[in-house]
Amino acid sequence: MTAPASRRAAAPLPAALLRTALAAIIVAALCTGCAKRDRLNPLDPENDATGGKIAGFNALAGDGQVEIRWTRLTQADVAVYALLRWRPGESPRYLPETYGKTIAGAVDSAVTNGETYTYRLVAFFASGDSAISPTDTATPGTRKIVVLSAGVPGLVGLTPDARDILYIQPSDEAYEDMELDRVHTVLWLTMPEAGFVLRSYFDGRPAGPTIVHPHPSDVSVSNSRGIGWVAFPDQHVVRAYGPDLAGADTFRTIPSGEARVVEAGTVDLTVWIGNDAGTVRRFTTDQLLLADWSLGAPVIAIALDEDAERAWVAVRTSIGDDLYVIDGRDSTVTKAAGRWSGIADLAFDATTRSLWVSERGTPRAGNGRLSRLSESGVVLSALGGIEPFGIMADPATGNCWASELKTSRIVEVSPAGTILRGSAPIDVPYAVRVVGGP
Repeated sequence: MTAPASRRAAAPLPAALLRTALAAIIVAALCTGCAKRDRLNPLDPENDATGGKIAGFNALAGDGQVEIRWTRLTQADVAVYALLRWRPGESPRYLPETYGKTIAGAVDSAVTNGETYTYRLVAFFASGDSAISPTDTATPGTRKIVVLSAGVPGLVGLTPDARDILYIQPSDEAYEDMELDRVHTVLWLTMPEAGFVLRSYFDGRPAGPTIVHPHPSDVSVSNSRGIGWVAFPDQHVVRAYGPDLAGADTFRTIPSGEARVVEAGTVDLTVWIGNDAGTVRRFTTDQLLLADWSLGAPVIAIALDEDAERAWVAVRTSIGDDLYVIDGRDSTVTKAAGRWSGIADLAFDATTRSLWVSERGTPRAGNGRLSRLSESGVVLSALGGIEPFGIMADPATGNCWASELKTSRIVEVSPAGTILRGSAPIDVPYAVRVVGGP
């Protein structure tokens, strides 16, 4: 009679299999101990932090130079450091100069702007051994990049290739807007809660005295004369300052309702102002009202096509965003086709005759997009799956620079809608301005 399954005796394991199982248990226990052992030597290949390579190696792009930094090794028998350098398609070669064991940086000036270089540090020991760093890449150039960060909050300066952070200049509160004065290469910044309008060079130095007026909002700069136009919603005015950076006095005052957005022309010396009531007004720089239009919803962004005397205007309704183009010559208003979600910024590129539209979409959902439209409103390209915010059309390249909240980076996007480069991570970037070439 066969015993029920619940009462059967388990068959004994074969001896060979038992020995194999026991050996596996012993090996697993030993390996577990190995995994927990602290690898203190930074040049140990099993060191989790360094992977056995020299730590702290960094190549920072500059104008006509690359600055190299590294962390000095603490081993007593370090004899000398040397640098390997190569460009795409080349074999690595040592630079002629070597560096003593107390040195932790160098500058490579034998470079060409716009060329990309890869570097690696090699440490030679008296024993004959050597150690290497990870590689790092830099593309020197004249480009200057500055970003507004809400996480710091403050200004963040990037290298010309956007790969590294040059400086972080914190402020007591977040800036609301930033614009570029191309005549003086100066940034205009508004700080609503403090009641400040600041002017700054790209390296963070002040470019003039602080302008003090309560709650400044949007700012635009007329590059033909370096005059900054600042919206003050609480006081229902737009004030102009400059062109003398040494002064802080008001140059013009334009009554404009609860002004939120201001765009000043450079070729066409007029000023377009949009307010929360949905009204867009166009003034001469001498305060003469040329025309006004009612779009029925709060104005959130304006971009000027100065050659055609047109303004692209985004408004926010209760059911979504709308995009219009206003013709300043015949006063016609045309609504652009398409559905728009969470428009954050507009930028018109005069070279390619196209409009860039930044749609944030649902915050923190990554369902926004960056689109490029023809001057007739046809979508030419679109990059989705991102969360863009502030943008800038780069007149030097035809590309668009965008602050991208999903990845916490600045991205450069081609007219075809492809990402050409991404910056070092930045804590909540929301605006970017770029000047100069690659």
